[in-house]
Amino acid sequence: MEFHCARAVGHAHSNSIHSPVGACEMKDEELAPRDVVKLAFQYQETKHVPYCFAVSQEQANALTQYYGDASWQDGVVAYIGNLAGVDNFLSKAGLVEQPDGSQQDCLGCVWEMGSTHHLVGWPLHEPVLGNYRLPDLEPYFEQHLFPQWPRDIAATGTQFRVIDHSFGLFERAWSLRGFENFLVDLVENDAFAGELLDHVTEWFLQSVDLMATAPVDAIFLTDDHAAQRGLLMGSDRWRRFFKPRWKRIFDRIHHYGLYTIMHMCGDTSEVVPDLIEVGLDCMESCQPECMDIYRLKRLYGRDIRFWGGLGAQNILPFGAPGEVRKETARLKQEMGRGGGYILAGAKGLGAEVPVENIAAYLEECRSPRLS
Repeated sequence: MEFHCARAVGHAHSNSIHSPVGACEMKDEELAPRDVVKLAFQYQETKHVPYCFAVSQEQANALTQYYGDASWQDGVVAYIGNLAGVDNFLSKAGLVEQPDGSQQDCLGCVWEMGSTHHLVGWPLHEPVLGNYRLPDLEPYFEQHLFPQWPRDIAATGTQFRVIDHSFGLFERAWSLRGFENFLVDLVENDAFAGELLDHVTEWFLQSVDLMATAPVDAIFLTDDHAAQRGLLMGSDRWRRFFKPRWKRIFDRIHHYGLYTIMHMCGDTSEVVPDLIEVGLDCMESCQPECMDIYRLKRLYGRDIRFWGGLGAQNILPFGAPGEVRKETARLKQEMGRGGGYILAGAKGLGAEVPVENIAAYLEECRSPRLS
């Protein structure tokens, strides 16, 4: 059993969505979770800040033991719900085990599987695209995702619904070429790097067209193109190679009236204005260990939404419960001011987070921001 956070969206881009009928006069308790999230996305404050709370079965058992019974589950609101999307490996198409125990996906990438996954082989050994083509996604959706969606829709009910496509432009490109190789390509083989990214972009556009047939509110993308000290390829190359291609993808998503959400680890603060310019509606993760998220809120909080922000490298695993409560309360007050915020851990609630800290986070999530 896993208790998921709420993720959901409405069929209209942020600048054209109207508030839920009578929402401003209604209490949070009278609104569907989806409507509370939509209000946040429309930069409206609500009594309760929408939050994400997802725990494993082991963590759920630990919470039941901590509280003495399962009553802690009462009042946990699942604001955001997920429909089955495209994962890193297109794993529903199957993985082929190699003689050394590694696994090859249908894209030709070879992975060492474990608690984390490491790329150990890739299809493009030279900086030449040649005849290589990413697989047509329509059969994948028809065989593996479309049949799953009715169950997901029923399970997510009145939640704000999102659908994911993991591994963004940078991540998909380096998985096809090798991480170090692709970073070199961005410098020394720029024509090839552009050709490869164009091919990946077209593949993403097909994915958007297929995902947008689902009754969701947002498309959730991922692209970890930064480390804790800044962009891995530098801001100039990011603007040259990635910014215009992400604009094409975001424009396509907005064409369907959906929000754009993107997970980005690391310090991406340098290009937040660029992300706003090309149409990113919400940035997720917001690691406080490498960015001043409160400053970002002050600077850009009327132009982009934030999701995350509770430190997964310090506060959650190593802080005292009182520190978790204090920082969660601050996030609600400061990041939640004026709406535009989803409360969550920057990296979720990992196995290393003590049960006392999970409980402190949950209790603070459930308390109102506004009295």
